[in-house]
Amino acid sequence: MDQRFFTRTMLRAASLLAFGVFCCFPLSAMADAITKPMTWTPDSGMQPGPVQGTSAVLEKGEFGAAMAVKSSGLTPGDVVTVWWVVIQNPSVCAGETCTPSETMLDGELSDSVVTLAASGVVADDGTISLAGYLPKGDVEGNFFDTTFHSPEAAEYHLPIHNHGPLDPEIAQEMLNSFRAGCTDESIPDYYPQTALADGVAGSFDCKTVQVVAFPEKE
Repeated sequence: MDQRFFTRTMLRAASLLAFGVFCCFPLSAMADAITKPMTWTPDSGMQPGPVQGTSAVLEKGEFGAAMAVKSSGLTPGDVVTVWWVVIQNPSVCAGETCTPSETMLDGELSDSVVTLAASGVVADDGTISLAGYLPKGDVEGNFFDTTFHSPEAAEYHLPIHNHGPLDPEIAQEMLNSFRAGCTDESIPDYYPQTALADGVAGSFDCKTVQVVAFPEKE
């Protein structure tokens, strides 16, 4: 399959999914939506701070949680995945918001849920729009042996993980795992082994380049 055709197809599919998920949010939750810009991570190599032209919307309620991310400044043609990081016991963290190592080193202690939220291929202008829904209860693909039981009280992080240029031969794995396309060395050592369980390793030094945090106090 021609890579450019595949990329265009994936971009159209991602846009339709984002629109469909966002339009299906419960109306009661829409009124309480929280919107923030994405921020660059230290690993991105960019100046820390908000990323121009970006927004992340979080909706949470008894139903669970839903998010919509509009990002920019990314590398055209790269695969990115967005992850639900839901910390249901943030009191174990030292600061106002939990750090990745505090969350990933002991997900059971922080009562965290970590799973794929959405994925896609970055457009030619460096932008991408994605959305995802996480229902309350058992979570498929969760890094930890936990359940999503406290959507309204939890702390949420939505990191964007860059897997590098789209490889059509492993495209589905790149779009559906944390590891695919990445060197093992580029996966932080504080991540659980479940983060390495799926996806073919590759030659790209993957990085989490952007993130937004929604502390539970909001």
